[in-house]
Amino acid sequence: MKKRTSFCCVCIANYCRSPVFEALLKKKYGEDFEIYSAGLYPMAEPNMDPRSINYLEKAGIKNVLHTPKKISKRMLEYFDFFIAADINVLNMLNKSFPKYINKFILSTRNIKDVEISDPYTMNDNEYLEIMKKISLTIDNLDLKDF
Repeated sequence: MKKRTSFCCVCIANYCRSPVFEALLKKKYGEDFEIYSAGLYPMAEPNMDPRSINYLEKAGIKNVLHTPKKISKRMLEYFDFFIAADINVLNMLNKSFPKYINKFILSTRNIKDVEISDPYTMNDNEYLEIMKKISLTIDNLDLKDF
């Protein structure tokens, strides 16, 4: 049996953005691809930001359990592609793991003038706008292109 193409969504803490990317991509693609998430410096919290959970619930994704995870050498070798939440994360991946540079993808590569900034310190309205940008990005990202 052929291994499914695998993707790991990456942000800084694996607490706000990458778990949302993971959940929305799983909803969009089901079992077609293996989808996971991790962070460069994961948050020491047992789940994801409550605002992310709330956003996912409103999108029809319920009971999401999540534990922030740190990107590892094992992940770098296992996953086919890594979807960076923003240009800063992409640059950090490229700098920290140059051997794997051909596996790194910018999430907004198909959308002009969209920046998915880290919303951790943002107010609720700004946070919601970032979540909407993630949904827009998912709508414009076709994993079948990889």
